[in-house]
Amino acid sequence: MNTNGGETEPNLFFISENQGASVLDSFFGLGDIYDNLQDFIDIYDERLPNDFIPIGNDPSGNAICVSINEDNSDNIYFWDHEEETENPNEMSNVYFLANNIEEFINNLYEDGKDV
Repeated sequence: MNTNGGETEPNLFFISENQGASVLDSFFGLGDIYDNLQDFIDIYDERLPNDFIPIGNDPSGNAICVSINEDNSDNIYFWDHEEETENPNEMSNVYFLANNIEEFINNLYEDGKDV
């Protein structure tokens, strides 16, 4: 929020035992910038589960999302496009990452460090 999106350092995050780790390529920002949030909302429209907003991505085109659902509001999730189903609300390709954005950022780590 302070930098209107952008890259982070450290930038690695753990998804799950099966998925392993990924790299946070960038957080999306607002306005006339390369990683514009509205552009990615349009790209992922009808592909992400209801009540999910993409807030970032990894280099493979997977999305880091925040939930706006009342039951899990502010939770951060990883959405894997390679496991995408025809029903986006099936959630089989969605992995919980953190309870909120602050926890997600605090969990980022550098290559070579233990998770």
